[in-house]
Amino acid sequence: MRDVDELLRPLARVEPGRPDSKASGAGARALLASVTAHERDAVPAAPRGPRRLVLRTASAAVLTAGLVMGVVLGPSLLGGGGEAISYANAAVEIHREGDQFVARIKDPFADHDEYTEAFHAVGLSIRLRPVPVSPGGVGEILGMMISAGDTPAPEIKTEPEGPLIGGVRLSMDTVPKGCRPGQDGDCVMVMRVPAGFTGDVDVRLGRQAKPGEEYANFDSAMAPGEMFDGVRLRNGRPVDDILAEARERGLTATFSLIRMDERTGAMTSFEPLPADQVGPGWTVWNAWQVKAGVIRLLVTPGRLPENPFYNGSAPPPTS
Repeated sequence: MRDVDELLRPLARVEPGRPDSKASGAGARALLASVTAHERDAVPAAPRGPRRLVLRTASAAVLTAGLVMGVVLGPSLLGGGGEAISYANAAVEIHREGDQFVARIKDPFADHDEYTEAFHAVGLSIRLRPVPVSPGGVGEILGMMISAGDTPAPEIKTEPEGPLIGGVRLSMDTVPKGCRPGQDGDCVMVMRVPAGFTGDVDVRLGRQAKPGEEYANFDSAMAPGEMFDGVRLRNGRPVDDILAEARERGLTATFSLIRMDERTGAMTSFEPLPADQVGPGWTVWNAWQVKAGVIRLLVTPGRLPENPFYNGSAPPPTS
């Protein structure tokens, strides 16, 4: 998966900086259950390809812990299939608890091989992937991409707390709940995975973007502490008003044209638009933070009956 494009490929939204082609992904079709502090709506799965779920959440967790020697597993810690039922190294501790494996992630920014080693030891395919974000998104769990493996579709049920797979919950949370990784010293990520799960899970965790890197949390521009904090676009606003707002904040604005399906009223794509082709009376419906100092304004030449980012045809902004 490739950052934002992968996460949003079932939607008519794409990655800032490369947001202007139709959302797609090779061989990937998703059932998107957007689970955030702002109660994102579920998006139906596309009809073909591997069954996938994407969970979005605004919770976060990091604990910068001292190094711990890896635990060597003896025969008493092995399940009947030869796989471990408990494992620990410097980054993560995993234990079998009933019908779930519970992973307590101590250092989510550790080397990827440490996670691979631990999860593979208990027969799971879990990837923890740091992605570049704005300063306010550091340590935030941006979402989980779940491939259901050989689990029959009727055995998968999406719920706000996380999907049920064969009746067993798959979830990611923080302890204490709502704590921020890297900010709170006692914060731990806790992942629960059905013991018989045969699919793959990819977890995206925000890290500080390097100079010039584009943000994976592009759709958080209007969230508290972000570059367009306090701006409200639910009812749309004229371009000249929003450009004045951007200038006051020292931001450079770029533009994308929203394409709508005249028959269904849904968004179909975004196309890059030179600034000299945008009129002052055009309407801004949303704003995405591209990278430090750059905001992308999503516009139409005229007014729409309603904001497509709030009517269910796309996930609402975090504002």
